[in-house]
Amino acid sequence: CDGSILLNHLGSERTALESKTLRGFQLIDDIKAELERKCPKTVSCADILTAAARDATLLVGGPFWEVPFGRKDGKISLSTEANLVPHGHENITALIAFFQEKGLDILDLVTLSGSHTIGRSTCSSVMDRIYNFNGTQKPDPSINVYFLKLLRKRCKSELDLVHLDVLTPRTFDTIYYTNLMRKVGLLSTDQSLFSDARTAPFVEAFATQPFLFTSQFSVSMVKLGNVQVLTRPSEGEIRVNCNRVNTV
Repeated sequence: CDGSILLNHLGSERTALESKTLRGFQLIDDIKAELERKCPKTVSCADILTAAARDATLLVGGPFWEVPFGRKDGKISLSTEANLVPHGHENITALIAFFQEKGLDILDLVTLSGSHTIGRSTCSSVMDRIYNFNGTQKPDPSINVYFLKLLRKRCKSELDLVHLDVLTPRTFDTIYYTNLMRKVGLLSTDQSLFSDARTAPFVEAFATQPFLFTSQFSVSMVKLGNVQVLTRPSEGEIRVNCNRVNTV
């Protein structure tokens, strides 16, 4: 929420192993360059990222939401902080606590996990599930047996990529939730949403009532977009170039 992922220097979040599959940096640079031509030093890179997330969601069939603007760009980006985001191995209790620290609740957790209706993950996030679950030398018993065979075929190395939603990976829909009910959730953090009594009712509701999901997704994305933002004049800056902090 402060555009720190865009800073491109030695030791920045962008250089971290966890950021290896991130793409679209050039597109953000192109948007920023156009904005600087039209209205210099007015729109932050953090605001561009937030608007781009909304517009990208719309382009793949998702809902619209009003994006509050006025964020400032941070001046610090550390590769170690990229490691703080969930990796797909955490249990539900840890995930709930992680979200609550950011001011997000259980409903937000299940809703925002639904963004996995599109996109891909590296196989490194699922290798333990398909080969050595909890050190048992066996696969996770909660994986659908046909899905397990598919994953073992796709994941020859940890850097291979696999779709988060195996059925409709390029469409924003509620198939992600029906996948969980069929035991074909990719990440263990995904699948555990349906196996835990605190989160399962929300999974079932979203799977059967798509409008409920899309309307709540808009609400939860606004909440997420307001986490740890920099807005005061003394906080951050509006970068002229998203890749580096301003020089005086």
